Amino acid sequence: MTIKTSLGIAVLATIPMIAQAQEFSGGVTLGYGSSNISGVTQDITTRTFDGRVEVAFGNGLSFGARYDRIDASVDGVALDLTGDMIGLDLGYAFGNGFAVGLYNEKAKIGIDGVPGSISARSYGLEASYETQGLDFGAFYGRKSSDLLTGVDMNDYGITMRYAMNDQLELGGNFMRTRLSSGGSSVDFDMIGVAGSYAFSDQWTAFAGINRASVDLASLDITTIGLGVSYDLSSMANFPGIASLELARTDLDLGGSSGSIDTVRIGFTIPFGANANKVPLNSVADSIMNPSHAVLSSTVLSAF
Repeated sequence: MTIKTSLGIAVLATIPMIAQAQEFSGGVTLGYGSSNISGVTQDITTRTFDGRVEVAFGNGLSFGARYDRIDASVDGVALDLTGDMIGLDLGYAFGNGFAVGLYNEKAKIGIDGVPGSISARSYGLEASYETQGLDFGAFYGRKSSDLLTGVDMNDYGITMRYAMNDQLELGGNFMRTRLSSGGSSVDFDMIGVAGSYAFSDQWTAFAGINRASVDLASLDITTIGLGVSYDLSSMANFPGIASLELARTDLDLGGSSGSIDTVRIGFTIPFGANANKVPLNSVADSIMNPSHAVLSSTVLSAF
């Protein structure tokens, strides 16, 4: 089953659930980015789509779905790189702040016009506790990939979000993907912190920084992003948010280093009572609302 087919099935399955929902929130962001790699004359142009929906019911059940897509092209190169990720989760809240759930994610990378692609599927358990604006979460899951057969892969991590007031929100996470085979293992780690601050009903600033590392290869990838968004609803009588972000990714491999400087713009359509003014194509959002795998979260924050 392809990602597009899975997405269509998920959307159709969500329609009758939304009709009975007591709480419904989410948003979509259309993004455009231009990246400059140090020492390389060609720029990378990216076009992104990020969507997310959360549906909660009065009986404690909740359903969530997300879809992220990136199309990247390099100046002077005819072939485009594409990446897709779809995620589904089902949860149950006990009413005392504790909640448990299941998740399933699939990510795919391919090249337009070239047959075949690389894909990975993640599935597992998650739990959370929420009290007075503070939300702690943890997850553990398994991963399978058509590229790495015979390798055991596990994902696990912890997340945190804190809404201090109506203006300031903070978040962070630590995640690890472990690959094991024949008694040896390799860890892909990520740690990140982010925050947003609403200066007014229209203006919001957001920032985030994360660091991904691979212990075996002495590889470190650090991404930092800073941006602002402006709510256009008062001007256009339409729920739209325009955003601009400057991001930088530093790569360090065994003493050799390089960097990627990126300018991103986005247009977000939020919906629901808990809609956020941080664009879904930002570094901050990739930290406060991460996927359940280090590699996909690294790509989402860098591009």
